Amino acid sequence: LRNMITFRQLNLLDESWPIRGPFDAIFCRNVMIYFDKPTQYNILKKFVPLLAPDGLLFAGHSESFQHAVDLFKLREKTVYELANRPR
Repeated sequence: LRNMITFRQLNLLDESWPIRGPFDAIFCRNVMIYFDKPTQYNILKKFVPLLAPDGLLFAGHSESFQHAVDLFKLREKTVYELANRPR
């Protein structure tokens, strides 16, 4: 499993990100609470093309993305899936 995982730093506020998907999971826990809603939305918008169609976004317990329901929908308490994912 360790050989299948890559950990890298990424500045969420950078204009471009030097990463390519698709990812099965994105873990962004307890980070978004430090940004205002418009900044959160811009970051979430950048996650969409990186996530596999059946991929999941994991957020922290104090984070809610109700302002981005066009991008992500709540699947579980802190787990989101793409709002327009193919069925």
